Amino acid sequence: MTLQRLDHFVLTVQDIATTCGFYTRALGMEVVTFGAGRTALRFGQQKINLHEVGKEYKPNAARPTPGSGDLCFLSDRPLAEWINHLRALGVTIEEGPAKKTGALGPIESIYVRDPDRNLVEISNALDRDDLEPIRAWLREWQATVRAADFAAGRAMCAPEMLAFGTRAEMVEGIDHVMEQQWRHIWPTIKDFTIPAEAARGAVLGDRAWVAASWHSRGTRADGSTFHRPGRLTIVFTRREGRWLATHTHFSLSPSGT
Repeated sequence: MTLQRLDHFVLTVQDIATTCGFYTRALGMEVVTFGAGRTALRFGQQKINLHEVGKEYKPNAARPTPGSGDLCFLSDRPLAEWINHLRALGVTIEEGPAKKTGALGPIESIYVRDPDRNLVEISNALDRDDLEPIRAWLREWQATVRAADFAAGRAMCAPEMLAFGTRAEMVEGIDHVMEQQWRHIWPTIKDFTIPAEAARGAVLGDRAWVAASWHSRGTRADGSTFHRPGRLTIVFTRREGRWLATHTHFSLSPSGT
């Protein structure tokens, strides 16, 4: 069983006319009447039903109290325009712009108060980084390789994974990948780093892919080190909420071969 969306909510206010004046002038809502002379404020596909304190319609909240609301509204108009508009009406910006987290991702918000001192948040949706879980995987992989933690690396990959490397032929199965690739390479390199924020890729349902550069320092027989850059491509599947690598291709960049 799932719900689809919010249809309406109720604000209990000291004075309905004053509330309507604020929300229409400041926030551009529309006053509508319904039922037996009841009043609501409509915006988008939702509305706010208004109850006057002491004259609430039944059924109602157990403790209907003016000023107890904390509301967040999304707008496609830039916050700078909202700030100018609200200040022209004499509405004080209590806080913001500030970065926050909304229901679907990051938002940027300003905060004002309505006549009953309810907190009203006006927000712009910011670009959502759907690749962030994969970037987090890359950061975890970086730490795993640096620590040469083979057990942790094994837990990050699907049992049936397929792997390629600069000089390695196709290796199939996590145990073979670990023995034929990881154990020969991880202990011999230092400072393995993946610039995860610069990675490119896509998340498509329970599948994902990523491409990124990486760099490390290799160790010569005499103990000296050398710059060892490379690039990677990884394919993922999501199982029980966890991203697992099903295919990896780590290779040295042309300058590093």
